[in-house]
Amino acid sequence: MPLSHRQLDAFRMFMETGSVTAAAERLRVSQPAVSKSLVGLEYDLGLTLFTRARKRLVPTHDAQLLYREVERLFSSLNDIESFARDLRYLKSGELHIASAASLGHTLVADSIASFAVEHHKARIVFNVSTTVSQIVINQQVDLGFSLIQVQHPALLNEPLFHARGVCVVPKGHRLAGREAITAEDLRDEQFISFIRDSRMRHIIDATFEQQRISRYQQYEVFTSVEACALVSRGLGVSIVEPLGVAYAQWPDLWVARFDPAIRFTFNVMRPRDRAPLRLAEAYLGHLNKAIGRIRKNAETSDGKIELNLPA
Repeated sequence: MPLSHRQLDAFRMFMETGSVTAAAERLRVSQPAVSKSLVGLEYDLGLTLFTRARKRLVPTHDAQLLYREVERLFSSLNDIESFARDLRYLKSGELHIASAASLGHTLVADSIASFAVEHHKARIVFNVSTTVSQIVINQQVDLGFSLIQVQHPALLNEPLFHARGVCVVPKGHRLAGREAITAEDLRDEQFISFIRDSRMRHIIDATFEQQRISRYQQYEVFTSVEACALVSRGLGVSIVEPLGVAYAQWPDLWVARFDPAIRFTFNVMRPRDRAPLRLAEAYLGHLNKAIGRIRKNAETSDGKIELNLPA
């Protein structure tokens, strides 16, 4: 006959209190019920756990050894109950995130920090990557963030917000000080471009091609952070998404609104065939609050940075 939780509970309480009466009071059951559980435990285990002396039960050496194992078992059960409680209230769990650098180094990192305060036992795996969509398709992460909206049967895409690109020039540049810079203003300038075949490169190049405006494109970068770093050192000018300049202080950089407007859409991706993760939904709540803070700061600034939520 398999051991019952009632038997082990009675045995544990008896070993802790030293008497059937005290064990019964602790368990809020009758003394005969405790005695029956102890007798049943001895029978089921085939061990002599107690000797009887003057109507009292005295634990044997085997009982002492068994008690150690029972204590270890109950400790493990308590740990499981505690872990399950943390899962229920989203204090614990595991969350995997992949992000493009522009979002990862700014809003995503910001919201992970606030999320971790509230969910301090949760394990978070965070990866900044240039292949976010493929990582999500392979179900290696729960959430992916990118400027690219990839159409794939294994993906769910949702726009987070739209942002208007800004023009960045060195502080000593002839265009520094302007509130707005046009495509024509950048004719024949040394232009820091994004790598070929990138989404941002296509969007920006299309604007200049439509107006037949030529630029020198000697330098190429992967993200807006590198573009700003080179521009601040006088290597050229660039058009970047606004998150990098909204978060970072670039003392040698002038930021201006760019006309015509170049808009970028930041997206969240999820694996289509995976059930929604409650922890991921809780994290997105923190991310949306971070987006709200950036939008609020943009509204009170000089209007150079513009973020809009999806309709």
